[in-house]
Amino acid sequence: MPLRKFRDLPESPSDPRGSPRLAATDDAFVASPVHRMHANLWTFADDPPQAEVPLYPGWLRLAFPLIASGLLWVMIFWALGYLR
Repeated sequence: MPLRKFRDLPESPSDPRGSPRLAATDDAFVASPVHRMHANLWTFADDPPQAEVPLYPGWLRLAFPLIASGLLWVMIFWALGYLR
């Protein structure tokens, strides 16, 4: 059965169903998908941090792509000149 898009508003503004209220202590807990997702996220927060992975030095991480790109452009221009 499809759900209606809008809920029915009460006839008068004094109706207690028409205004939101704070939850009382005797109200039952309602587990929503958001509550489940929040509980699942806490498992990630409780895990110990992973050991740091050593990275390559900054000059190598900058130089390697630039040099490799330059070499590829040289090969492309050489191939185009060879095919002419």
